[in-house]
Amino acid sequence: MTVRFDAAWNNSIEVASEISRNNLDVVVVRDILGRVSIFVDGDTSAIKDEFSRKLREAAGNFAAPNPIVSSLELYESDAVMKSHDLITLSEDSNSGRLSILERGVVGADWTRSNSPSRLCRAAVYGFKGGVGRSTATFMLAQYLADLGKCVLVVDLDLESPGVSALAQDVQNVSEYGIVDFLVESAVGNADGLEIASRSQLITGKNNGEAWLAPAGGRDLSGYLAKLNRIYADLPATEEQPSKSFATRLDEAIRKAEDTVTSLSRKPDVVLLDSRAGVHDIAAVVLTQLSSINFLFGADNPQTWTGYRTLFEQWKISGKARELGERIQMVSSMTPDKDRDRYLSSFRDHAQEVFSETLYEDTDDSELDAFNFSVDDVNAPHSPLPISFNSDLVALDPTRQPHWHSQQLIQAAFKDFLLPASQLILGYDQ
Repeated sequence: MTVRFDAAWNNSIEVASEISRNNLDVVVVRDILGRVSIFVDGDTSAIKDEFSRKLREAAGNFAAPNPIVSSLELYESDAVMKSHDLITLSEDSNSGRLSILERGVVGADWTRSNSPSRLCRAAVYGFKGGVGRSTATFMLAQYLADLGKCVLVVDLDLESPGVSALAQDVQNVSEYGIVDFLVESAVGNADGLEIASRSQLITGKNNGEAWLAPAGGRDLSGYLAKLNRIYADLPATEEQPSKSFATRLDEAIRKAEDTVTSLSRKPDVVLLDSRAGVHDIAAVVLTQLSSINFLFGADNPQTWTGYRTLFEQWKISGKARELGERIQMVSSMTPDKDRDRYLSSFRDHAQEVFSETLYEDTDDSELDAFNFSVDDVNAPHSPLPISFNSDLVALDPTRQPHWHSQQLIQAAFKDFLLPASQLILGYDQ
């Protein structure tokens, strides 16, 4: 019988669990093609033939050519046995440690996490595109600038930049952007790049100001060629260790922050307009670069299936609470008809997903558990609403430069902007 991808993985973990019961630490590794190997910390000569056969039977064509690998065979065994991407499934005194390690093109960054950055960074993300994410980023930047804050907007939807056109007119876009920094810094050319310019379209009150770090700079003629070269990790050299894409993206954002600081003042808030979907950029932004994440969605099966898949990865990795505490759901494009019923349904579906993935099981004695009742208005699953407005569907900011001041637009965002700003600024106190 043919062993399919998911079954091969689950079967391989069972084989690895049997090995670990011999007081051996084991790591189940899945490579870029989905092939599985079991790495064992110690001598495998007594068990290699037996468990190589078992793994080939369990994983079928997804068994790697060398199914059982001893740490003694590896030049640098810590790269596997102590990898920072390791997810431990079990560890007790009666057996060895059982862990898993994914080696894919995308996906690893979804289960990593870092402490919040030196500045307040807020990510705006949607599992699906077309949910008004970039428009909301602009409105939030305008609102914070009106409060007197210095706001930096970073357009990280590199394949389909959106907020750049809303936040800055073409002639005032900075000469270089995020993609330029990633390409130039890879060969040591980042010195002298200014990748942010002061927005002429977001004019804050009370000494507030907004800046834009665009996806690409003023000259986009070579943009696709640059884009094709940004995602790879940099190999180690004699001068420096290897650099992950996450580290490189963080450096690009820090460069934009430093540009604003040198030309004006240190940003109070950095808004990260993230790419939608399961993508390396979104993974890095949500898990490693942000202080708080606004997760946009509509109350439909696609939204909840998508977020459930994401949250389950966080649960498996042991990051559920750490990352869950940075979340705030947003009901984008909320219909005016039956608004209360719609928001109640959104909240109930969100709470169901959260309770099955991120929230901790609790009883009355565990007062500090990460868990919220379905009707708790301060819970991360309780959505901040943005009303649907048809005028935003085909918005052309060049023809309507004051679109955001229109009464209907302001009304659509009024229940989102104040609480979102309070959440953001609460991380910066």
